[in-house]
Amino acid sequence: MMQPRVLLLDEPLSALDPFLRIKMRAELKRWHDELGMTFVHVTHSQEEAMALADLVVVMNHGLIEQQGSARDVFERPRTEFVARFIGAHNVIDTPAGRIAVRSDRSQLAPAEGGGLAVQVRAIEYQGASVQVHLSTPGANDSADDDAPLAEWVATLPDHQFHARPLEPGQRVALRWDDKDAHPLQA
Repeated sequence: MMQPRVLLLDEPLSALDPFLRIKMRAELKRWHDELGMTFVHVTHSQEEAMALADLVVVMNHGLIEQQGSARDVFERPRTEFVARFIGAHNVIDTPAGRIAVRSDRSQLAPAEGGGLAVQVRAIEYQGASVQVHLSTPGANDSADDDAPLAEWVATLPDHQFHARPLEPGQRVALRWDDKDAHPLQA
């Protein structure tokens, strides 16, 4: 008991404020390196998992959906569940099937510029970036209060957004480079 080979940490940082959470993540990483033991870190925080993990395992209803390095899972989610769970990905239906495109690799162009026709639903300033929430054109006019807040998100650098600001209700085109689109398994 005094020298375990494995340490189970069940959401150890969940009750901490964001500043202390980041500080404790660094401490956990240092302890892991110093002690040289395996930590099984259970978390619902994607950011925490990616910051601490040597191996990320994403589970859905008790089954492993994907496992790999944090970068591999984030860059190349295999399924729609993993893409949505890890976050920062748009899941887009194309004639060739569903794809995942990172929100920070999503591009916005004038509506007549070609791409997926979308409408700006909301804008969130986040300091170094601006998240532009998008929906199907006309969805903002829906009287259905149960409708999702956004279907896609484009994360733009703040200087890019402020050079050409957008407004809720504005229609634009969502685009991406082919190299940034990853096919998803059914």
